[in-house]
Amino acid sequence: MTDQEQGAVLLTTLLDAMPDAVLISDASGVITRANRAVGVLFGYDPAVLVGQSINILMPQALAERHDSFMARYLKTGQGRIIGRGRAVEGLRCDGSTFPLHVSLGRAEHAGEIQFVAIMHDLTQRVASEEALARTARIDAIGQMTGGISHDFSNILTVVIGNLEMLDARMTDADDKAMVSDALEAAELGAELTAGLSAFARKSATHRDTIDVNAAVDAALALIQRTFDPNYDITVELEAPLPTVLADTTQLQSALINIALNARDAMPEGGRIIVRSEAVNIDDTYMAQELDVAEGSYVRVSVTDTGRGMGPDTQQRVFEPFFTTKPVGHGTGLGLAMVYGFVRQCGGHVTVYSELGLGTTIALYFPVLDAVPPKKMQVRKAAARKTVHGQTVLVVEDNPQIMQLTSARLRDLGYQVKESVSGDAAAELLQQENQIDAVFTDLMMPGELDGLALARHIVASYPNIRILLTSGYAADILARQTDDLDHHFLRKPYRQSDLANALSALFDDD
Repeated sequence: MTDQEQGAVLLTTLLDAMPDAVLISDASGVITRANRAVGVLFGYDPAVLVGQSINILMPQALAERHDSFMARYLKTGQGRIIGRGRAVEGLRCDGSTFPLHVSLGRAEHAGEIQFVAIMHDLTQRVASEEALARTARIDAIGQMTGGISHDFSNILTVVIGNLEMLDARMTDADDKAMVSDALEAAELGAELTAGLSAFARKSATHRDTIDVNAAVDAALALIQRTFDPNYDITVELEAPLPTVLADTTQLQSALINIALNARDAMPEGGRIIVRSEAVNIDDTYMAQELDVAEGSYVRVSVTDTGRGMGPDTQQRVFEPFFTTKPVGHGTGLGLAMVYGFVRQCGGHVTVYSELGLGTTIALYFPVLDAVPPKKMQVRKAAARKTVHGQTVLVVEDNPQIMQLTSARLRDLGYQVKESVSGDAAAELLQQENQIDAVFTDLMMPGELDGLALARHIVASYPNIRILLTSGYAADILARQTDDLDHHFLRKPYRQSDLANALSALFDDD
């Protein structure tokens, strides 16, 4: 081995030993060397990157700016980031982007210019900064409410006192009922102010064993009196419910906040369904999906048939001061207070929404002294008895849900095919003749959504079974699926729910 070859091997060894991603390119932007950390960072085999344009690691807009920058630098010798660092966006092999810090240096060897880039993934740093920013916003709420809560208390004291005096002088039952509603609303306003202050200070809310259904009924009494007849409010309360620790007034406030948001999402009227039920989250998959601990919970959910929310809005919906309402029509504090209250009770809040269909917000309260359920392997084994290696085509455009669903089905013993849209599923069905069932979400991109795909399968492949899924109650979706007779599984679901749904699907003649 020559000295030059030994030097090249030593350089490669040293670069691969570095924890930082190091990439070398020539003056034309062609990658000449990449260490092992570059492959880990971007998802490529480093050997594959050699000879490629460095633009392969950048989003298109950044790549175009990079080309113009390099051309200007080579022509004038002036560069704003040579010898410095800056934050940019990186593009991984799978097409995802991520925040990236790049330090760029220049070297010359044998008359040729080489550029050396040292790169760090900023994903965790950005997430930490966003968490700090959210904390700062919550602190701002505390400073604001600390100054005005006293004044609000004084105002509401006057309102409540006068209403009580007026109530004592009235004899007409209808008038007294209206005053009673006004009193309840005023007292609720006082509790809301106190609750907001407690949330901002992160102080513990008052918790006691409560009757969840009684709290729901009290909140609904006010909601039903104040909403106009264009809103169809349905109540489905499971009884009896296990005992939970919470604050009755704060729970009522939370439900009213959610209902008001639902009304705003349905300006022309619509349907609201309020449910209470006991649930056992004894499925590891579902616990990860909901980001809650396994155990027993009381779930209170509010579903509407409004315009729904996109993914970006769903990610920020519980942030303080975030609102989609016009200026002057919302403070962005309502759902932030709901989130803070439930978290202080040791629970969790989930939101499921699809544009054009509506939104479901669910509050999970841990059951007091709940005993963790038995291991679910027994239920899985029982479910597998009815599985005979059938092939299920999963149609889902969300990659995380697709991965989760495929893993669940394989755990149950099914063969799995995947399609990211109804259109792609229709093409796959033309090529595959071994598909036994299609498990599709209702909301799909392209010409064929879940319902259109189901109708296509009924017409073209009558022997293929169909299982529909969505985050909405079946009774809400019935108005769209009244011409179909298919099995339906509501999100989120447990592993046992999926096993039972598929078992029923294949046992149904």
